[in-house]
Amino acid sequence: MSGCDTLIVENGYYYDQINMEAVANLNGNTNGSGCYTVIEAATPFGVTVDSSQITPQPNATVFLYSASYVQIIGIKAAASPTCNENAISCAMPWMIAGSNHIKLQQTAGFNAPTVGNMDTYSIGPGSSYVLLEDSHAYGGGRYEMMAYQSDHVIFRRDVARFDYMNPQLFGGAQCAPFTNYDSQFTIFQNDIAIDSGTTTNWTGVVWGGLWSEHNDWAIDNPIKVEGMIVDNVQGTAAWQDAKQSGVHTFINDAVVNSQAGLMIGYLTGAGVAPPTTNISHMTIANITGSGSNAGNGSHGIGIEGVSPFTTYTSQTVENNIYQQAAVFGVSDWVNSNYNYYYQDATDFGATFYEEYTPVAGSNDVQGTNPQIKYITQEEPGTPVYGTASDGGNIGATILYEIGTTGTLWGDPGYDTITTTSLWPFPNEAVIKTDMAAWSVVDPNTGNTVQGARGFAASGNGLYGGPITLTSYIWEALGNSCPAGICQ
Repeated sequence: MSGCDTLIVENGYYYDQINMEAVANLNGNTNGSGCYTVIEAATPFGVTVDSSQITPQPNATVFLYSASYVQIIGIKAAASPTCNENAISCAMPWMIAGSNHIKLQQTAGFNAPTVGNMDTYSIGPGSSYVLLEDSHAYGGGRYEMMAYQSDHVIFRRDVARFDYMNPQLFGGAQCAPFTNYDSQFTIFQNDIAIDSGTTTNWTGVVWGGLWSEHNDWAIDNPIKVEGMIVDNVQGTAAWQDAKQSGVHTFINDAVVNSQAGLMIGYLTGAGVAPPTTNISHMTIANITGSGSNAGNGSHGIGIEGVSPFTTYTSQTVENNIYQQAAVFGVSDWVNSNYNYYYQDATDFGATFYEEYTPVAGSNDVQGTNPQIKYITQEEPGTPVYGTASDGGNIGATILYEIGTTGTLWGDPGYDTITTTSLWPFPNEAVIKTDMAAWSVVDPNTGNTVQGARGFAASGNGLYGGPITLTSYIWEALGNSCPAGICQ
């Protein structure tokens, strides 16, 4: 191949590797044309590449290093689930390091090593302008989808489920379906973190659906999370964003049937300015945690604002719904206004280590049923429909795809709400089939950890047809999926 050629891979299962390590002649953008070198499955998801039989293990099944203008479409990558980090090398399914202008579309990664500090998708270190779109990750591994020391990365319409990690190594360290780790200019659009952290399926520590790690003390600016859904994620907060700086925006996101909502604030190193966090149009429902966990998040709390005792900084939260939070609707350093609080154990509270109780804003509503049927939209005629401070709906509205397909950061339409319906969710049949088929034997107990659970379980939804990813999310509050959404 040469730069900007297209390789069509026949469908099949390949015990092999895709290795583009410093192979300059395969880079796209020949003569500044902007064209891409393309590696594409004959049909979407029809090709699986598995490096588990390669000795010694490579860096990754799909390994791009110092690559540019490369597009990979429709390929699944697998790695050995039992690879030990103490070996000379250990493969993960996907690693994109030191590369730029990379598009991964309709891909999958699974069987990341269940021992060691390994990931399913590692975008970085040192990568720029990367798109991971319409893809899914599951199985072992510490982080399923991660931006690591990189910039201008977009995660769009991806689904991640954390399944298992053996405690032999990194057993007590944080794990997550999605992670932003010392990266800046990162966007999460219409992503789904699901069915992760149940006690029978993990031995690590799940730190939310999206965990923001911050070790370099540099500005991670900006971060945007829009149209993201966290459903049945146990462990800590759905979004843990307390180790960041810069400007962060959470808008039109939803969390349901999980242990906590959003943890925001300022836990970074000395001398780093606290973040500016914009939080609006969130639906946070059925938060089940039993109490605050000082080290790992906010169990039972819709939104918790944390701040070091020497630098108290309140974050504004508005136009949100907090329904059935087991401990507090909101707590600590937040300014509340235009929010609905319904059936929370307590609407406003303070954790034992923050010791500050926020107060209701002049336009907050307490004790009135918002009458939401779904976490994805509000119904006309309900008190939250069209009554937000900006004229929109209070709560999340997640109906259309965000970002034009195939666009990188800065391209026309990369961060706009399109007119394409998000539902039924793209590729949901493949996602369910793949995740349901996954399993691993826990060497500590001898039990088999099954993937056919949650949305991937058999049976019918409330709407009458088989459970799908779409029906599972739309029916999370116990109402049948609308006929126009679930056929």
